[in-house]
Amino acid sequence: MDKEEDLAFTVATVWRDERVSCPHPDILRAFLSAALGEQASAFVEFHLSESQCPYCAAVLQDLKAAEEDAGREQLEDLRDRLMRSTVAELKKASGNQ
Repeated sequence: MDKEEDLAFTVATVWRDERVSCPHPDILRAFLSAALGEQASAFVEFHLSESQCPYCAAVLQDLKAAEEDAGREQLEDLRDRLMRSTVAELKKASGNQ
């Protein structure tokens, strides 16, 4: 390798290893919910697709899983509340007859 290749490799390695261009997890969370501006979204998309950053891909995967879990918990809570209120109404209705 000549000096230019060696320098380029070193810069790329530092950027990747030190995660210089990695967006903060809050930015990734906003990206998932489409709450970023056009330029910020474009940067995150570039970072994920072109840089193929394994760290940010893992964070994004964790955020998606957390959102799915939260949604599942909300649905389970709603189901439980509906079940309790339905049972209560059925008991009340059967007691009135």
